Amino acid sequence: MKTSNLFLVVALLLSSLSLQAQTPQPVFGLVETMKTLPGQSEAYVKTEREIWKKLHQERVKRGLILGWDLYAVRYPTGTNAAYDYVTVTFMQGQDKLESPWGTIPNDAEKLLSKEELAAGMSIDQMRNLTTAMLFRQSDFAAVDPNATTAPKYLMVNMMKVKPGDEAAYEAMETKLVKPMIVAMMKSGGRAGWVRHNLVLPGGSNQPFNFVTVDAYDQWADIGQGGDAAAAIKKVHPGMTLAAYGKQIEATRQLVNQELWELIDSTR
Repeated sequence: MKTSNLFLVVALLLSSLSLQAQTPQPVFGLVETMKTLPGQSEAYVKTEREIWKKLHQERVKRGLILGWDLYAVRYPTGTNAAYDYVTVTFMQGQDKLESPWGTIPNDAEKLLSKEELAAGMSIDQMRNLTTAMLFRQSDFAAVDPNATTAPKYLMVNMMKVKPGDEAAYEAMETKLVKPMIVAMMKSGGRAGWVRHNLVLPGGSNQPFNFVTVDAYDQWADIGQGGDAAAAIKKVHPGMTLAAYGKQIEATRQLVNQELWELIDSTR
């Protein structure tokens, strides 16, 4: 049975905006990437949706996690892609990280039938768990912060910030970018925006240490962020879009972008 104790698994992102409300305790996201074995994609998704989801729903019921999402990676794709599915498990408060499964592994025989239990334990024959990363939500904005459903599409932007520049980068995102996003969302396009800090694994060799996520409810909305020219006049009077872009680029390097599609969720 997959127990996913964080401090064992993390050594190896987004995400429902309904989970992003600002609270006294931080929200963490355990992002696990999966590479399905040849011919096993359909079986893997079926196992996640019909068996493992039941256990995740029980975790929500017991207050162990806030929620669980399953995403298919739309881009990049192909045989050379490092992974093709992603699961994101949200937890609130650092105390939840120690035992995110509680006693559920011991209770699995009561929660699942023998057939379901056998099928669930065969998931390792369908995919490889390629990485596990722990993130902490550090900022967000949403058209509807109290939405009860997760956005359909996530544009995941992976950022590399130089050591010592982390505070300047976060200030730039919060003071410069976030007000623009809030203003532009009013004219349509993005459903929300979230910034996450990479907690584990750490070290200077990590390819990125921050992630921002642009959320969209419909395919047609992807990349449609709103009227930037109108927003900058209102939010940052006297600043040009060129100067705005230069300030962003000066603080971080965008090293990768991926597009994820929501397949299933505990909500």
